[in-house]
Amino acid sequence: MKLSAIFRKKWEWFAFAALLLFFGLIKFPTFDAYFADGWIYFYFGKLVSEGALPYLDFYYSSPPFLPCFAGLLHTLFGFNLPLAAALPTVFSAIDALLIFLLLRKKTSNFASLLAVAVYLFSFATLATTKFYSEAHPLTTFALAGSLLFFHKKYFWAGTFFGLAGLTKLYGLVPAVFLPILISKKPRELAKFFGGIFLSFGIPNLIFLFLVGREYLDFIFFNHLGKEAGIPKGRIFKFFLAHDWGLPAVAALALLAKKKKKLILALLPLAALVVFYAIFPDIYYLYLKIFVALFAALLAFVFAGKFIFQKKTVAGIGIALLLASGATATNFYLRSYAPVSRIDDLAGIVEKVSMEADPDQPIYGNFAITPLVALLSEREIFRNYVDTNSKFIDLGLIDLEQRAAEIEAARVPVVITKIFIDPKTSQTLGIEDVLPDEFFQTNCEPAGFFPIAADFEANWVVVWRCGYSNSSK
Repeated sequence: MKLSAIFRKKWEWFAFAALLLFFGLIKFPTFDAYFADGWIYFYFGKLVSEGALPYLDFYYSSPPFLPCFAGLLHTLFGFNLPLAAALPTVFSAIDALLIFLLLRKKTSNFASLLAVAVYLFSFATLATTKFYSEAHPLTTFALAGSLLFFHKKYFWAGTFFGLAGLTKLYGLVPAVFLPILISKKPRELAKFFGGIFLSFGIPNLIFLFLVGREYLDFIFFNHLGKEAGIPKGRIFKFFLAHDWGLPAVAALALLAKKKKKLILALLPLAALVVFYAIFPDIYYLYLKIFVALFAALLAFVFAGKFIFQKKTVAGIGIALLLASGATATNFYLRSYAPVSRIDDLAGIVEKVSMEADPDQPIYGNFAITPLVALLSEREIFRNYVDTNSKFIDLGLIDLEQRAAEIEAARVPVVITKIFIDPKTSQTLGIEDVLPDEFFQTNCEPAGFFPIAADFEANWVVVWRCGYSNSSK
């Protein structure tokens, strides 16, 4: 068969490959190290590969998939920075394939390709694929579950939704309303919940048995006391500012001739809207799965044969989406892609290696210390890996007690950020990984590493600690 004939027959696959290639070209320059909590998962993976268990050997605040998956990666490849940096893009490419497969039989080839483009070039996807997070495998599992559900593979659909929940509890949210669609089919319903029990229920029961009642505190009850780290209004305002085309065009669904066709796309989206409305601690990366389902909804909106009869309306909608995607991509490349890059990672690792012997632990900021520990082959003191300030606010980390432990053990290196006033260059304070008095009494700066582009002006500081000023 001639190449031209193959292209005519499979043109949608060539178009899909072109979208992925363009996405990859945009993302490839960001396969680098950024300040992000994703590094804690790779350090947890190292611990798991060495036989440690979450909750028993280190603190972890979600179900156990991510540390166990990272443990498998560490066993197979060790810690590989380029692989770790590429993972978000790989998961997002798989998402795009799942969206395409989910929609091409239910809508049209054009509509399914439009959904892929909307997802890949939304600002939410571009921004959240700079660093690895729970949102990446979670979104992939939820989309795989959706694809299998609508292909009537109910057991495997439940299995993948269960894996999404095993990644983060809110991963089960998109599946909340789906059982309604098979409520009159007890056998299929049993298969669906059987899959969830296999991949979500059994692992949780095993950890509940191993850890005890405290396991529920780790993965659930502690989260109920959280306050919003960033006001939800600011998050959604930011979303609307950069992905304004998605909700604007989705609203055209109100003009649909046959609104019942939209129900399948609306159910998972509605479940997420309810979750976002009631859960206080929402972050921008949570919107990744929201945008994936939004893209699916938009495909249904533009599946012309049963949604729109007026081509003019569809044309306006497509133009709006193209404009929104273009402005989002431009803003990402121009203003967001370089933000939070760790400029002199090699220098920080070298300084830590000079200050701490290989058998000595280090401690510090959760967004960089696990990465430095992996690259310098140092341990983190008592596996205190996740030092996120939200655990301090919840009272799960007692800074005074932790300072006493670190002082008694003479931990030689602590890594922090120092916040700087960009106008006066004066120090505004050290982040809350330890009390300020600890640094005044036990430490001195061993190295300053300015950050060229970050959300706030700051430096990374490597502190030489482990002594008392009174004995200097």
